[in-house]
Amino acid sequence: MTSAARRNARPRPRSARVAPSARADLEARRAEVAHLRHELDETNRGLIALYAELDQARAAEARLATIVQSSDDAIFSTTLDHLIDSWNPGAERLLGYRAADILGSQVEVLIPADVRDTFEDALARLRAGVRAMPYDTWCRGSHGTLIEVALTLSAMRDQAGQLIGYSALLHDLSAQRRREAELLVAQATREVSEDRERIARDLHDLVIQRVFAADLALHAVGSLVTAPDVQRRLHAIAGELDAAISEIRSTIFGLKQGSQGATSLRTQVLAAVTRAAESLGFWPRLYFEGPIDAAVPDAVAEHLLAVVRESLINVARHANASATEVSVSVGEDLVLRVTDDGTGLGRVTCGSGLRNLQHRAECLGGTFAVNCHEGGGTCVEWRIPLRV
Repeated sequence: MTSAARRNARPRPRSARVAPSARADLEARRAEVAHLRHELDETNRGLIALYAELDQARAAEARLATIVQSSDDAIFSTTLDHLIDSWNPGAERLLGYRAADILGSQVEVLIPADVRDTFEDALARLRAGVRAMPYDTWCRGSHGTLIEVALTLSAMRDQAGQLIGYSALLHDLSAQRRREAELLVAQATREVSEDRERIARDLHDLVIQRVFAADLALHAVGSLVTAPDVQRRLHAIAGELDAAISEIRSTIFGLKQGSQGATSLRTQVLAAVTRAAESLGFWPRLYFEGPIDAAVPDAVAEHLLAVVRESLINVARHANASATEVSVSVGEDLVLRVTDDGTGLGRVTCGSGLRNLQHRAECLGGTFAVNCHEGGGTCVEWRIPLRV
């Protein structure tokens, strides 16, 4: 190689040499960056999962709000101080209060005084950590009417488990009570029909056959008697037996006709009381005692039904009652009592309605009385003697 070529030739670069300490520092930095990237990826995945959970929670909350708003049942909540702080449309429909009018009010405006102790006991159970069981009770609506409901109370707690308020769900029992009353009417009608069939069958198979046999035997004996006086007496007795047979047959016919279409007096009274429940706002209690269907003549039964209807109308219009009891008993007298726990009938005691009830009683030879109790409430008694 010439000297010129040696001058132009480039020298080979020497390999770069890195100090061991620098190499270790570089590796440490790379490991730290990789760790930070891993933590960032984990954080991103956690944020994505948290966002998904929040989104699901929002969707669940929205669904719950939709359920509450669209529920036919009344749902509301209160603070620990018993102030109403939420009110769904179902509560407005059932109890009559608009949310703007009821929010911030004490829940006691909805709870009648005579069931308030039971309500307080249920709240005490919730404060003690015991789940309150649903129970049937009464609530007072915006116009003072009483509404029978199934009430479920629940405790509302925060994430720390601290009690922050109460929620209430009210299910209207009016339709259920109406169905129960209709079933009672149907059952009473069926039982009366079965009793009529049984009595008619017993009269035909037992009583009338025995009377008929006695009549035949009497005619046979009469053919053997020659004394005129005895024959006349036997003939008269035979005539009475024939008349009895005829009456029994008429009774059998009437019982069979009644079992096919007639409605018993018990059933008619029950139907009248059932119809009155709508205007009263609650279901009256009804009691029977004695042979109501057998002992009360049709003419008296018509007056009885009219008095039952008029008495319950008076309670609904004037008594401001939360409970009513109707009792019909039959012994020597027919006695109707209509008792309520209201504020009394007031001026209606001098009204034409009660004068009409008085007139009905007097026309049947009976009595009529209105008694107002000292602690509140009224008892109307309509008493009619039953002549055999």
